[in-house]
Amino acid sequence: MERQKGLSVKSRLIQGIAVLSVTLLAVVLTPFIGPIAVIMTPLPMMYCYFRLGRNQALVALAIALAVASVAVGLLGRSASLPVLAMISFTGVLLAEILQRRYSLEKTFILASLAMFFSGIGFILYYAAQSGIEPWRLVETYIAGILRENLKLYGQMNISEEQIRLVRENSAEITRFFVGIFPALALVGAMFTVWLNLLAGRSLLSGSAGFPEFGDLTLWRAPDRLVWVLIAAGLMMLIPDETLVMVGMNILIVCCLIYFLQGMAITAFFFHLKKISVIFRWLFYMLLAVQQYTIVFVVALGLFDLWIDFRKRIAGIKNVQA
Repeated sequence: MERQKGLSVKSRLIQGIAVLSVTLLAVVLTPFIGPIAVIMTPLPMMYCYFRLGRNQALVALAIALAVASVAVGLLGRSASLPVLAMISFTGVLLAEILQRRYSLEKTFILASLAMFFSGIGFILYYAAQSGIEPWRLVETYIAGILRENLKLYGQMNISEEQIRLVRENSAEITRFFVGIFPALALVGAMFTVWLNLLAGRSLLSGSAGFPEFGDLTLWRAPDRLVWVLIAAGLMMLIPDETLVMVGMNILIVCCLIYFLQGMAITAFFFHLKKISVIFRWLFYMLLAVQQYTIVFVVALGLFDLWIDFRKRIAGIKNVQA
């Protein structure tokens, strides 16, 4: 009996090492899957934490980091061990916060801030290694993305006039994205936490120690957030570049929060009306390719403050989170 238990533990440990190694290699070696794999990197680490326990999960991660680092080196690709460690560290952060079984809001805020500051730490580390100022590093990165997009536009059916317009204003575009980089980084962290919480909830539901959080389709943002949104909008009307950028950063973060509320309303509608899984995924795909749909979902979350869409959809008097 003890021998079978030991074999089962070893089997799960080997499985965890394999999953984490494949995840890290997918991030580094696959140009198209890599960005998606980065976003979902916390998920396999969460899985190992709640299936193996903290100690064995950390052992699996250490071995996976060594395996991935050696494999990348043998293939002649550039990815140092600190970079791979920083990528996988996000999963450790999220798993540790989840194990403390805080409320949904506290879990989301702590995990998002932890991920945001670990990303900032990575930028500072890379800047120190490269001998470049952090903001200059961000500017160089954004300028590089803009150049790659211009090359892509040249291969697509986009008019030469539009490409020329972007090229001529590339400095202003770069400066604008550098200005809103803090919001983009925080939004990226929040979105990553949100996706991994949803995926982890489906994958690890019923696992010992994993928080339930209740019915997420009933979640709503604090009513007072609308005043932060209004204040951000007013700041953007003041003729001062610094205040405009601060207001823009706050506005972007508020819009993401209302987007998440809009998605909760949408999920509530899908569940209550028993919408087919195929149509649900079609809607989610539409969100990925059509920005106007995103604006609609944000508006849905914002105006829920006054209209209470879930109450109207369900036809009942009270719907509370």
